[in-house]
Amino acid sequence: MKIIALQENLKQELDHLQKVVPNKPQLPILSSIFLKTQNNKLLLAATDLYLGIRSSLVVEVKEKGSLVVDGDTFRSLISSLSPGKIDLELSESVLKISQGKTKVKLSCQSAEEYPKFPKVTGNSFNLKVLDLEKIQNLVVFASSNDQTRPVLTSLLMKFSNKNLMVIGTDGFRLASVIFNELKFSFNQDMLVPAKAITELLRIAKQCQAEEIEVTVANELKQLLFRVDSVEFFVRLIEGDYPPYQKIVPPNFKLTVEIDSDEFLSQLKRAQIFARETSNIVRLSFKNQDKSNFLVIKAISPSYGEYLSEVLVNIKTELSKEEIAEIQIAFNALYLIEFINAVNAEKILMSINENLKPAQFASEENKNYFYISMPFRVNE
Repeated sequence: MKIIALQENLKQELDHLQKVVPNKPQLPILSSIFLKTQNNKLLLAATDLYLGIRSSLVVEVKEKGSLVVDGDTFRSLISSLSPGKIDLELSESVLKISQGKTKVKLSCQSAEEYPKFPKVTGNSFNLKVLDLEKIQNLVVFASSNDQTRPVLTSLLMKFSNKNLMVIGTDGFRLASVIFNELKFSFNQDMLVPAKAITELLRIAKQCQAEEIEVTVANELKQLLFRVDSVEFFVRLIEGDYPPYQKIVPPNFKLTVEIDSDEFLSQLKRAQIFARETSNIVRLSFKNQDKSNFLVIKAISPSYGEYLSEVLVNIKTELSKEEIAEIQIAFNALYLIEFINAVNAEKILMSINENLKPAQFASEENKNYFYISMPFRVNE
């Protein structure tokens, strides 16, 4: 193989691939990047066997060929070079890279050993990048990072002829958003890795794309996303998603309207004192001079106590005495993440009992809600 490529174009394509090159690969060759000439293009590919990316760029091909080179070393080297032409030549399992007075030799492997990418066919549709961004902002953060429970690291995406519903949960909280304007010619539930949504959005923004083409391969249990010259392969996660419907209460005894900015500020301060107690903050209510207040309390065994009040509007059929008995505790970080995600002027917090799931929502986005499980605390 012998080619001439522009550094800025090659660097951009390598940036697309970087997140799917694993640090601790199942197979040693997976830490590498696949390169192959095809007509007047250079094809690049990387995979961790769960996510895979294939992209291409226009180059001057002098000799055809293919190779596999260490991903981190190759990307770091290309990124360090100056914009302009780069010469790449494969000679006896050595990739020679030169630009000006810089001459580099990198050891390579045979491209035959690299995993082959599947041919994906099936139902196809387009997804707007703006909708993908909503999924990323409103749902992905509620999924788990625990790789020992792969189902919880995924998002449940429910495609139907009525809408698209997306749910994420880590077992302690849940986020759900519905896109009523999206209707499909098929009905299917898929467990899509949350990491894939994050990476897909990153690539779409790098390509300045407005839409993404999606192909569903049921037999392969894979999704193929096409963004500009980039193909993103995603293996669907297999397993049973938690029965989320059972933890979403059908109705609530009390709903509180809270100013988002004030609530966020108070939670951030309270979290300083809650770090030693798993970030747990306690919420209760009080009525004073015909006004209702949400009381926020955090206790630090080492440093003391934080106590603040936020003026709220309460909608309920409970008596003042019953409201005064409510004391519910949450992980402050879970609430902070929700407020940052929903980006609304007012937050609606709905409660039943001290140890029952609570719902958080906003008037601005009625197709989105967030559930947080309370924690039991000792007085």
